[in-house]
Amino acid sequence: MIFIGIDIAMDKHDIIIINDLGEIIYDHFIIQNNHFGFKKLHTVIQSCTKSVNDIRIGMEATGIYHNNLRDYLISKGYTVYCTNPMLVSLSRKSASPRMTKTDKIDAIAVCRHLMYNLNRLHPYTPPLYHLVELKQLSRDYNSNNQIITKAKGELKRLLQMFFPEFLKHFKPFSKWTLDLLYDFPLPSDYKGLHIESLAQRIRSRSNHVEQAKLIKYIAKNSIGNPNNLNAYLIKFCVSNIIHFNSQNEILKKLISQHMTLYPKILSVPGIGPINGATILGETGDISRFTDKHKYTSLFGIEPIVHESGKYKRKRTRISKRGSKYLRTAIYSAARIACVSPKTRDNKFKRKYIHMMTKGNKHHSTIIFAIAKNMVHSIYKILKTDTFYNDLL
Repeated sequence: MIFIGIDIAMDKHDIIIINDLGEIIYDHFIIQNNHFGFKKLHTVIQSCTKSVNDIRIGMEATGIYHNNLRDYLISKGYTVYCTNPMLVSLSRKSASPRMTKTDKIDAIAVCRHLMYNLNRLHPYTPPLYHLVELKQLSRDYNSNNQIITKAKGELKRLLQMFFPEFLKHFKPFSKWTLDLLYDFPLPSDYKGLHIESLAQRIRSRSNHVEQAKLIKYIAKNSIGNPNNLNAYLIKFCVSNIIHFNSQNEILKKLISQHMTLYPKILSVPGIGPINGATILGETGDISRFTDKHKYTSLFGIEPIVHESGKYKRKRTRISKRGSKYLRTAIYSAARIACVSPKTRDNKFKRKYIHMMTKGNKHHSTIIFAIAKNMVHSIYKILKTDTFYNDLL
């Protein structure tokens, strides 16, 4: 058996090849992250052995930089393992007390980690293209949401300083208020505007004439003291909110279309198309998880237990070692299942009420406990291809 360790970087990859005795059979070399570099690696591997079945290739799953090389090697018939960078780092540190870290040492660490843990690791299998698309769509949606949230906070801050009366009387994030603030961001902009013209702009409101009079009144008596720069900043925030809201509407439709292929996960209380798409996309191939506890670790919501001798930490926290997207999605789903009045009665809500009645746990602690149970249910659904109701 031949083991190949690859240290991934943006522009180049460091590689070393050893046999099953730990002996280096092809010393450290570097390839560029392009087609010629990939062909060079393929040629070197063929010079070591002609049998593809004797090759095991390991690389760290670092962002997106390993994707092209991984797919190229799989297309050539090689068995590829995408290892956890944190475990490789711990393996490297345990091998020597010295703190030296180079790309060559990292490649050796990947190689040895693969060799010592081969029976516990699972080779990479490409997920279904629908899951790849769901992962990208859900990440784009969540990224847009973060931008919208930041823009809303900034808009409220600016209005509080330069047009505070508007915040007291109107919701600043509805469609008609955003359109109005984009065209007339400052109190002084309403000075020469007739009430009839203003009422015409907000005809979507049932009492648009009274609303127009109120806007004129609060603009005239506003205590804000803005300038042209403030007008630009308000317009910038409003345009961001409008633009990314419209993008998210398109993404919602695309995600909903994809999720029609996966109705079973939507049967879990609290999980809608967005959370479901995030969970499916980030999970990928469920067969790489042999039990529900390993699957839970992907979410990073398992509690950290710390004991030493007579000492035992009283307060435990979650590990946060897994995917932040999964953690956010499952927490949101658990809150909806437990707290939302629109959610039907379910075992998660009953357990939440029971734990809250005891009164000895914080709300967030209970939600994460419910989220962990929800992950176990999702694991069973994905493994057995059954609906949630079948698990009750």
